Amino acid sequence: MASMRSLFSLLTILAAVRWVAAAPAGNGNGGNSGNNGNNGIDYGNGNGNGNSGSWANQWQPDPKGVVHYGYDSTFGAGFNNATQIRLAYRGCDGMSVSFSTNERLSQPAVKYGTINSSLNASATSSVSITYETSPKWENHVVLEGLQSDTTYYYQILDGPINSFKTARCAGDMTPYSAAVVVDLGTMGQYGLRQNLPPTIANPLPAGQLNTIQRLVAQIDDYDFVMHPGDIAYADYWAKEQITQGSNLTIQDQILGYNTINEAFFDEISVVSQQKAYMVGVGNYEANCINGNYGGYTEAICAAGLTNFTEYKARWNMPGDGSASNNFWYSFDVGMVHYLVFDTETDLPAPYHGADVPGGAEGMDETNVGSYSNAQVDFIKQDLASVDRSKTPWVVALGHRPWYVAATPSNLWGDGQAVFEPLFTEGNVDVVIQGHIHLLSRTYPVWQNGMIQQTNYTEPKAPVYLINGAAGHYDGLDSLPASYPDYVAFANNTIYSYSKLTFHNSTHLTHAFLASGDNHVIDEITIQKTH
Repeated sequence: MASMRSLFSLLTILAAVRWVAAAPAGNGNGGNSGNNGNNGIDYGNGNGNGNSGSWANQWQPDPKGVVHYGYDSTFGAGFNNATQIRLAYRGCDGMSVSFSTNERLSQPAVKYGTINSSLNASATSSVSITYETSPKWENHVVLEGLQSDTTYYYQILDGPINSFKTARCAGDMTPYSAAVVVDLGTMGQYGLRQNLPPTIANPLPAGQLNTIQRLVAQIDDYDFVMHPGDIAYADYWAKEQITQGSNLTIQDQILGYNTINEAFFDEISVVSQQKAYMVGVGNYEANCINGNYGGYTEAICAAGLTNFTEYKARWNMPGDGSASNNFWYSFDVGMVHYLVFDTETDLPAPYHGADVPGGAEGMDETNVGSYSNAQVDFIKQDLASVDRSKTPWVVALGHRPWYVAATPSNLWGDGQAVFEPLFTEGNVDVVIQGHIHLLSRTYPVWQNGMIQQTNYTEPKAPVYLINGAAGHYDGLDSLPASYPDYVAFANNTIYSYSKLTFHNSTHLTHAFLASGDNHVIDEITIQKTH
């Protein structure tokens, strides 16, 4: 872990000069966001050729570009320019392009076009933000007015030219596949690897590809990736220290968290710079010490490492530009309507999101909705508005499950009480979750665990697919000796990802695929007339 110490020395040196490098928009008139004196930060309206409209409202940085979701503090130094690119669909005619830089940009810009030698269009914004203890700035630009189902080439700053393909519009019945990972953490020396301490179970088998490597190897097999929660596992810095997976100490919290986090986003960027990477929130995005590991509480967390701060700052999912933008939202791709829901915050009384006071995790994070029923009302309205003639399939994705091959203590009752009636009434076809680090497939199930039928032909209830086995440091859970009858398949021995294939309006195939060699672990086809 000597490289961690070297990195710490580099960060210390860079921190001394960051205040000079972090304010390039010093022209006295607010940079590229009008004459408001806000150092280039646009609070939502944009101007000129920028496009930071309502989607930009979610961050609300201070005049120095710092977002405050936890406590006030100084912040660290940065890495290389225009790294860790993350794409996200914005309808079938747009794409969000997010990327990290080592200094604040007065006007983040993306050049693009349909010919790689002629990038004659450009999009800009003034969203370049950071947070306390972050080693870099997060920049968000949205490309609009694109053609659907079309390959575009793009360039950020003077970096390499990459490409992406826009989504198919709702109503396009062309078959396609999507990849799903949940509970996917950092790989290699800062995460899941072959040589782990003896107290850590489930090392990566020798000679096998990990899940990120498999996503890269199969990148032509799927159109985009969905990752509903537990991203990077940066808060495992403490577990790695306590279990002697690293030589960090508790005093190295910021270094440890950032090193693991940066490693993950470097690794996944090979995928996320080519494919839309649609995320949801999990408990490991909440703070620096999820689950009070080792007896430490959230009180030890440094500024910026609480209240989902890193998650809020890094991502730009499609939404209304409110504080809940990355927590619950929906989007269409071809024949499918996707609903991303939030299990960690914002449930109506008497229930609680898992990570807020009163919730299952015993944490102190805060709700993000403007009122207590904000998420539930969104889901009701969203599902009621689905046009089944255009999007016959409806897939819901969230983090924490209530129907899974687990002991009763691991079945999330609050979520079942709130979400199950909504999904049943809304005729959701498939619910995809993780959190429990194994594979689990149910029969069509509803009404507090009642099996609606034991096959997948014309089901009336949702099928619950749990894939929490993408892998991270100490990445698989034990399978109980017995589990509920509604579980049709379970496995806890293989790191894996999921692939959803939509053949047409009546046939959908789901497969659990082994990350090591891509063999099919389990597969079903749902046949349903909508």
